Amino acid sequence: MALTVKKSSQVVVSLWAAAVVGSWCNFLTVFYVGFVDAHTLPVLYERYEDEVDSFVYAVLEQIQHNYRKLDAGLLSKIPKGKLKGKKSE
Repeated sequence: MALTVKKSSQVVVSLWAAAVVGSWCNFLTVFYVGFVDAHTLPVLYERYEDEVDSFVYAVLEQIQHNYRKLDAGLLSKIPKGKLKGKKSE
């Protein structure tokens, strides 16, 4: 269940981001940029793999730190109800 919600959220955010980018420019431009990125980013990643990985890990640590602060300050204060069992008919 949680995996389904997580995957659905990722799909919604991805489609929303695609809609925002699509509203800024036409399809041919998006296609061209995607094509160029698909051919240049792997080469750049192989060349600068250590720097990219350290940057990504630093960003992920910062996101996790901010989430922990949000969880401790706000989300943990939201009351949680007890889950009821499934109704059988």
